[in-house]
Amino acid sequence: MIGNDWDTLAPPALGQWTPRLPVSVVLPAHGEQHRLDLALASLAVQTYPEELIEAVVVDDHSAPALRLPPVRPANTRLVCTPGGGHGAGYARAYGAHTSVGEILLWMDADMVADPRFVEAQARWHHTHPECVTLGRVRFADHVPDDPAALLGLMRAGELHHTLDDGRHHAWVERRLADTDDLREADHLGFHTYVGAAAGLRRSLYEIAGGVDPDLDLGQDTEFGYRLWQAGAVMLPERTATAWHLGPGEPFRTRLPSERFRTNVLAELMPHPHLYRERLPAERRRVPLVHAVVDISGAPYDLVRGCVDRLLDSAETDLLITLVADWERLTGEEELGDLQLGLRLIQANYLREPRIAFASSTPRTAFPAPFLLEVPVARGLGQVALTRLLAGAERSRAGLTELFPAATATDAPGVRLWRTRALARALRAGEEGEDIAEVVSALHGHYRIHGGEEILTDLSLYRSVPFLPRRAPEPRTRTGDEPRRSTAGDGTPDHTRDEEPETPGTDRVRSPLRRLGAWLGECWQRVREAHGGGRTDGRGPGER
Repeated sequence: MIGNDWDTLAPPALGQWTPRLPVSVVLPAHGEQHRLDLALASLAVQTYPEELIEAVVVDDHSAPALRLPPVRPANTRLVCTPGGGHGAGYARAYGAHTSVGEILLWMDADMVADPRFVEAQARWHHTHPECVTLGRVRFADHVPDDPAALLGLMRAGELHHTLDDGRHHAWVERRLADTDDLREADHLGFHTYVGAAAGLRRSLYEIAGGVDPDLDLGQDTEFGYRLWQAGAVMLPERTATAWHLGPGEPFRTRLPSERFRTNVLAELMPHPHLYRERLPAERRRVPLVHAVVDISGAPYDLVRGCVDRLLDSAETDLLITLVADWERLTGEEELGDLQLGLRLIQANYLREPRIAFASSTPRTAFPAPFLLEVPVARGLGQVALTRLLAGAERSRAGLTELFPAATATDAPGVRLWRTRALARALRAGEEGEDIAEVVSALHGHYRIHGGEEILTDLSLYRSVPFLPRRAPEPRTRTGDEPRRSTAGDGTPDHTRDEEPETPGTDRVRSPLRRLGAWLGECWQRVREAHGGGRTDGRGPGER
């Protein structure tokens, strides 16, 4: 199976197979006893074997407390959220914790499920352990009066005709249509995940870290994002239909405000980029890119040359982990040259918020979407990471590599791993198998070659050159100064007002000019400090 193309999976036909895995249906509930009665009644007549269904109702501090109605699945339990925890996220997490089924299905307590709701989803989880099934959510105003009336509609096959008035989550349907039902999903495939009617294996739930109990809002979106990064195969199952009952709007599960998205979810989810672009920050809890540099045995200058270039990247949404034997620095023995260099590196970057230190290389960047592996002898240009990310998104490759322009492709390069591809490959690969080959087979491989301005071989320098300083912010222009032109991308063009240079000399002369100008300014300040500065605006030698 390549990427999220689930067409290669072949689940059994409904009603023509023998289920074997127990299913736990978790229903977070807060009040609305009448709707809970209808929800449990719809689960009592499922086509999935009754002995394999467990219904767990999580009462989220209802007043009065909820009770179990007479019409319900045989194995139904009512649990109350403990302590001071509350909210849908806490209830979902607690319900998953207290349930025992190998398959977890979510369903809101104010919904009515089609009789095939459980079977239609469970057949996929019997086929592939990393599927996430997305049931079809609808909205209905015509609510049955009681469980007996509901059961009558279900037995007569009139449930769809009576309840379905066409209202649904429009943004989900648009994304499904745009991605061929997620077969061609990009990095935003998780946006179709709606926790009101979804299912997955418990093992995948635990791999992804479970529902965040601290999120009362947006918990479905955030958990769907982590499932996507964990390598889940998401697919829509339209037969598994469930209806929200009573007056409600199709946008009810959307996030409540832009402020919530930019202040809360943006800390946990680098995608969509729009969430972060509206409220930029130097460091997020979950970065877009987790860069790893193994600096073991590398001299101080080489490490600075590599790491400073990463920090100077045009893409600032990243965390850089420096891997070395940091624990050895805590000893009292005399430090050698390499240990002294490590101590200098640590002291230099200790207050940099985007730098972390580790004694071993992380296997994945989860929950960050990308892991960047940079050899310490490679220096990335300012736009190199941006180019890598653009190549990865354009090709949707699981592994994107950057090589010097004049190097064979089998030489070591800079590797950008897609986290969801790497997570799947680590579980699917055999022991001793080349992980890059597994990722390439599952998600594809993309190669980029860049010139010296994109990728520098720092090992060629006897002394690694210092990173050039960024140009200072433009000062306020006076009336007699020429206006500075800009390049086509809107950035200042520092050379257009200068006289033409001989080809090949501009890289040498520009630093010399800046150095000369800086020395001239220093000399002028010294003269002014000793009373030698001019106040009439005339230059030296002018009368």
